[in-house]
Amino acid sequence: MDEEKVVPVYRLTPRMFQKLQKDLQAYHELFDAKRCDSWQLEELIVRAIKFDTSVNPQVKWTEAGHDDKADITIRSNGTYQQLQIKSGKILPKKGQLELSGHRLGKYRGDMDKISDYLNSSTADILSVPYSRVENKRGRHHQYQIAYVPIQRLHGLRGCDWTKKQGPRGGVQYTQSNSCGVEFRILPSMSWQVWWRIPLELIDIEPEFSIS
Repeated sequence: MDEEKVVPVYRLTPRMFQKLQKDLQAYHELFDAKRCDSWQLEELIVRAIKFDTSVNPQVKWTEAGHDDKADITIRSNGTYQQLQIKSGKILPKKGQLELSGHRLGKYRGDMDKISDYLNSSTADILSVPYSRVENKRGRHHQYQIAYVPIQRLHGLRGCDWTKKQGPRGGVQYTQSNSCGVEFRILPSMSWQVWWRIPLELIDIEPEFSIS
């Protein structure tokens, strides 16, 4: 694919980051079994961004919204930036971040239209990958913040998808772009898209733990 210019992703300031950590701590004091649901994570990040009044960001977010382009829009210093908020999972042995995206059943398996849709995405991704650790000291919830430029997820071609059998049965369609991002489309999950993104393509903050 032609090389796209990678625009810097909107980043949380230190104050925003501290607020998010504090709110995640409060969440796990109430709910210790698992991570936040996606809609809860969106709200916590919106609260964190609004918390830093020194940069006076204006955030557009609709609770339980279903905008397929962006979860939140931020206006700061006269510019607008769109973000998709996702949880995700780090795959240490593979050196990848795994994310899930929209369900694309509306395209009825038309891989050209699916490719065009994914290539046209304009909102960067702010991911909060999670893992749970159990040891002698108890249960720990591990989080990181990862920033994914959307340009890294472009470059698909409808004719380059490979149809194959999935590891758990069922059909899946796979393709990798020139950046080394692996794409999977799962018809059994309403044609949901999944990405595996090499960690060297993204900016990722150090892991922090909540007990």
